Amino acid sequence: MGHARTYVSFDIIKRIMTDYFGYNVKLVMNITDIDDKIIRKSLEENIPFDELSRRYETEFLDDMKRLNVSLPESITRVSEFVPEIVAFIEKIIENGYAYESNGSVYFDVKKYGSDPNHTYAKLEPTSVNNKELLAEGEGVLTNSETTEKRSEADFALWKKSKENEPKWKSPWGEGRPGWHIECSAMCSSIF
Repeated sequence: MGHARTYVSFDIIKRIMTDYFGYNVKLVMNITDIDDKIIRKSLEENIPFDELSRRYETEFLDDMKRLNVSLPESITRVSEFVPEIVAFIEKIIENGYAYESNGSVYFDVKKYGSDPNHTYAKLEPTSVNNKELLAEGEGVLTNSETTEKRSEADFALWKKSKENEPKWKSPWGEGRPGWHIECSAMCSSIF
């Protein structure tokens, strides 16, 4: 119900903006079709990650249809935007806010937060240093005691592939996007 509330709310807002105010609204829905939970479940069920993801995506879209939630103009899936995500990460590294370590890439929270032009966690300041949220974002397949990061607060933008995990080529080696980068890269590509 929590997820349904989000999409029902956005649908209501969009309908008000388009039908009442006459605005042209382009709604994009990002779908995480590859992450630690999906990988773990696909291994448990012995099916490819994309088959598992599409099954749940279809169920979700059927639920939205039953709730009379209109489809967005664009649906983006992580697995279909990997080159754009890699390019997005490369730009973050170029700007000095991320670093490669042992085939993975991490966002440098301290460096970003010390820049006078940026505010880290501006929308959720109470989330800073919340270890539970950080662990959830890093994923169930991530070793919480990794020493690859410069700081415990840093988070993965690109995860080096492990055995039996889906992988794509990148300048840092084979791997996959981290959960934190997906929506930013996909929406930037669309908008």
